[in-house]
Amino acid sequence: MARILVISPYEPPSDGIAKHTAHLVGAWDSDGHSVLVIAPGNERDLGRAERIGSHSKVARVLRKVPRRRTWNEVIEFQPDVVFVQFAIAAASVNFWSIRSLSKKCFAAQIPVVVAYHEPLREYDLLGFVSRFIYRAMVRVTSVPIAFSSAGRQALTERGLFNEVAEFPHGTLGVATITDDDVQRVRDLYHVQKPLVLALGFTHPDKGTDVLLDAVDAIAEARSNEVQFLIAGSPRRRRGIFRILERRDVKFQQHLENQGRQITAVDVAFRGFVPDSDVAALLFVAEVVVLPYRKITQSGIANLALSSRSVVVSSDLPGLRSDLGDAAKYVAVGDSRAIAKQIAGLLGDDNASIRQHMRELSAERALVNTFANVAEHILSIGLAQRGSKNSA
Repeated sequence: MARILVISPYEPPSDGIAKHTAHLVGAWDSDGHSVLVIAPGNERDLGRAERIGSHSKVARVLRKVPRRRTWNEVIEFQPDVVFVQFAIAAASVNFWSIRSLSKKCFAAQIPVVVAYHEPLREYDLLGFVSRFIYRAMVRVTSVPIAFSSAGRQALTERGLFNEVAEFPHGTLGVATITDDDVQRVRDLYHVQKPLVLALGFTHPDKGTDVLLDAVDAIAEARSNEVQFLIAGSPRRRRGIFRILERRDVKFQQHLENQGRQITAVDVAFRGFVPDSDVAALLFVAEVVVLPYRKITQSGIANLALSSRSVVVSSDLPGLRSDLGDAAKYVAVGDSRAIAKQIAGLLGDDNASIRQHMRELSAERALVNTFANVAEHILSIGLAQRGSKNSA
């Protein structure tokens, strides 16, 4: 059995990468591997180890400034492989601590497998600052991986790596959703008509305004027998990255203003959706919309697959990598195409089409499970360790 050191945000708080890490750790732990997660924590958490599985624990000891006890944790654990979940938004003010710990592992000849989550969106996000951050991380990476063709292409075209391993983002398989779950979510979110849903953290790149531009045309095509729910809120950020939070808050205000101007259609806004509601809400929706302008990969897309959702998506490589043939695609930013596609999926006359799409989502969810992704990541890390030992 392998010993895997994971450097990543970890639940809580609620965060896409933290959830992704928890699912991978759960898969490794279930296979009997030992995992130590080094995650950011508050001062009161410093040095406190929390068991998270039969063979695994999370130690919230990663700080803005690296501490000796963090490295002592690593030495005591003796990892075979290091796995780093990297995105500027996730690393935030802890970046240099993450990089320092990765550098020590790299220097100790322990393979450092780094998952680059958002190179397409983040590399030029802060100009020379974000480019510098990425290049600093590259220098301590043994094996780079991406979770979509868009991510792999972004890393190679920018000259960061010659080769990048590409794996699926991961799904939970097909979620178990009971009739009680469905009724509870219908009541809680006031679902009384066929529902069109957009879900996730607020961000301009997610193109929710494009969906709102299509609302009137969809309602007209379906005799107003439709309702819309925009669920999600701006991501909380720290330090200098609060600039990005303010941008997202401003975009949320723009969306809500746009929604208020739609007077003849049922358009509702809801903030953060708790994990206990997500799968059932995605399932209850007649159509889940991903009208993104730019994306490397999407956790929401994979949750939609697990929930057997009917998905309409922007035609972007990062989304095609996740969704494959389980979605209908439209040109980026084309509100007319979104309206036509969604209207063509609603109503009893299109029930068989929706059922077929739900079956395709379930099939893809069963193939791209976190268990399979975790196995691939570990295998590539151990192969790198083997090649170093033989050298």
